[in-house]
Amino acid sequence: MYSTNQNQQILEAISELSQQQIQIVLRFIQTLQPKKLSNPTSTPFDPLANFVGATNHGNLAQQIDQDLYE
Repeated sequence: MYSTNQNQQILEAISELSQQQIQIVLRFIQTLQPKKLSNPTSTPFDPLANFVGATNHGNLAQQIDQDLYE
């Protein structure tokens, strides 16, 4: 993947970073790595899925047509 020289250059550059910068680099590297699904047949959790259609019920939807088209 990387040559030994490139690996050494990366390690040297990282050794000069602050702890905060190292954390940023680590988070960036994690975004580059492919995600591993523990159970590929399960549906991924989507916190917004519970809110789909939420305006059909409750105070948000009361008189929405009148408010939109007045």
